[in-house]
Amino acid sequence: MRRVTIMVLAVLGVSIAAPSLAWGPYTRAGWVVGVAYGPGQAKITGADSLETGWLQGPAQTIRVGRMFGPRIKMGYEHQAWLREQGFQSLKIRAGTQLEALAVTAYLGRPSSAWGGLFVTSGGGYAHCRLTFLEPLAPGESPIGDTFEVVFLQDEFGWGGFVGAGYEFQISRSFAAGVVLSYNHLGIGGSIYDTADFVPLTANLNWSF
Repeated sequence: MRRVTIMVLAVLGVSIAAPSLAWGPYTRAGWVVGVAYGPGQAKITGADSLETGWLQGPAQTIRVGRMFGPRIKMGYEHQAWLREQGFQSLKIRAGTQLEALAVTAYLGRPSSAWGGLFVTSGGGYAHCRLTFLEPLAPGESPIGDTFEVVFLQDEFGWGGFVGAGYEFQISRSFAAGVVLSYNHLGIGGSIYDTADFVPLTANLNWSF
């Protein structure tokens, strides 16, 4: 988590300096693909008054979109968060995912350094998973696994997100930046009722 936070802060520092270091007019066009990774926090409510505090864990995003003019992008986003921790002899994993149709609006003029400032929102299919793993004795697994799954439950629903960030253009087809988003998932399952997760991620985007 410390390395991830340092990476996000480094990209954020570059982005803040962007107004004086801008490579040139933003040239977004055609298709855009991107990946993002960084720290996140999530809060989960469930059945029987189950409620967690804000839990830390890594978050990731994968996106594919298409530009419609210099300021609007529409496409698909996969946003995910994962928490893993020990409980007695078990390992517990709690994960949240949102598969969303998204719209991104760039707020500044493409010829301006503020052309990298954007807001984004979207909604779609939500998936949450809870997994319990039990340790294996040395040599018990023929493929070298140290834990085996003893409980796994998937639950599904719908969700949405909003976010804002800054993108610094490195070259004509490559950009980097940061984005902060808020995701709310409505599951209504026996374990997950709702889940909220807030990722702060460093972004890498390629256009073609």
